[in-house]
Amino acid sequence: MDDLLETSDIDALRRLAIVAWERAESLSQEKAQAVEERTVALQQKREVQAKLDAVLTENETLLARIGELVLKLARATDRDTQLELELELQVLRERLANSNDQIYGSRSERRPKGDKKPKRKKKQQGHGPTPQPRLPIQTVTHTLDEGCACEGCGGDLRELAEQFETSELISSVRRSFVLKEVKRHKYACNGCGTIRTAPGPLRLIPGGRYDLGFAVQIALDKYLDAMPLERQLRKMSRVGLKITSQTLWDQTHALYLLLLPTFIALQARVRAEPVLHIDETRWRQMGKVKGSRSKTWWLWVLTGSTGVVFDLQPTRGSEAAKLLLQGFSGVLVADGYSVYSSLEKAFSRFGEQLPLDGHALKQPDFTLAMCWMHARRGFIKAQKKGAIQANEPLDLIGELYSIEAQAKELAGGDPQALLEHRRRLREDRSRQLISTLQLWCETQRVLPGTQLHQAIQFVRARWTSLKVFLEDPRVPLDNGEAERQIRGPVIGRKNYYGTRSERGARVASLMFSLLQSCIVLGVEPFEYLMEAATSARNAPGTVYLPHQHPTISSQEPSTA
Repeated sequence: MDDLLETSDIDALRRLAIVAWERAESLSQEKAQAVEERTVALQQKREVQAKLDAVLTENETLLARIGELVLKLARATDRDTQLELELELQVLRERLANSNDQIYGSRSERRPKGDKKPKRKKKQQGHGPTPQPRLPIQTVTHTLDEGCACEGCGGDLRELAEQFETSELISSVRRSFVLKEVKRHKYACNGCGTIRTAPGPLRLIPGGRYDLGFAVQIALDKYLDAMPLERQLRKMSRVGLKITSQTLWDQTHALYLLLLPTFIALQARVRAEPVLHIDETRWRQMGKVKGSRSKTWWLWVLTGSTGVVFDLQPTRGSEAAKLLLQGFSGVLVADGYSVYSSLEKAFSRFGEQLPLDGHALKQPDFTLAMCWMHARRGFIKAQKKGAIQANEPLDLIGELYSIEAQAKELAGGDPQALLEHRRRLREDRSRQLISTLQLWCETQRVLPGTQLHQAIQFVRARWTSLKVFLEDPRVPLDNGEAERQIRGPVIGRKNYYGTRSERGARVASLMFSLLQSCIVLGVEPFEYLMEAATSARNAPGTVYLPHQHPTISSQEPSTA
């Protein structure tokens, strides 16, 4: 008995030691993560302060130079010298205004409505309960306690059949985790004695401890709701689950491997569309990547009507754009970035092949459609700097957008009708507006180097691309769709700063692509990822795209 007690005590001490060691390891990881987050935040703060100091220094230099020019202009008697000094003075004042806008200016590009008094909105008297068609309904019936009597006369109460007073109550169900003890029955053959075991539940990693739903929820929390793994750990810990960030990452990476064939198929499907939008933004690479010295990577997005493709690349150059656009031969809606225009000019329909690891990739051969939102931006800046001439092109561009809104309203949600109304209205009205705007840009005489001059030159250099929408009703006026799709990952970039490795960048590209494609197509992301992962787990290599989900598989989205 004494020996048994001693053994029990030793086992208990051993378990306590293991728990203490795991807790110490978890605290060590949390501390390391906190130190790294503080380091990154401090570095970002230093970068912002350095930019601010540079802008303030530039302001001081510009103010000193402007003072010198004002004195020289006052003393100058020669007309040519006066004109030269006035030109330099105006350019420097615009530079100073742009510099101040970076610090104090508004980011809005909304134009004032003029002298018209805004209509006073009627005070809203309440909107009533918001319909909740997607929430499951749980009926709860409340009854009186037994023996309750009438409050008026004290008589017995009789229950009225099927008579209720009904109301709604929205309740929150707390997220929880369950440790399931899986028992698989064994069977023996009466004839030969062969043993057979009942199949168990599907696991993400064979022999692992976590199911598919666990990994899918981790991916959704991070790549759709921008919640870093360490923050997920804290939420899990509060409801009793003890786990490490490495385990969460392992589950996410295993899910990535299952869905990789689907991601490749999604890329091919999106590139086959006739009209695509493209954009790019900075992305921080915090770990060391072989062959890349820069900590600044670039997140590229390619979006169409049937899906969205993201790609993280270490460069913003033409090679990265070629890889993203390989084989695309439709209309590409983009901003004024020079890489897109250079790629459009570089290759013919049967153009060159780009060698990559011994393979030849079909080169992109697209028609570039310039974004009118970016063309408008230069005139907005000029107007803010006091150039009243910019009001005319802004009014003309505003009319273009009004025509597009009218076509959408007339279509009433019908994609084919939208194309017809766009074709008719653009031919009847938009083409004349473009001719008027082009004539205005050609006839204006403005000082070189000013903001208005830069805006006019920007538009004049891109007339061919800006007029593509007149010939193809499928092409929208601007590249707003790509900018909207990239907002979600940008929020994630702010929350978890970036990625730690090239492998992490690949996982992020896949998850962003599949999840944002679900959002575009109106598919519930959790349901889709569960179905795609289950199919791939049962039959490795299975491709299950978001548009195949039952909610929309019966109606293919239009390319309009």
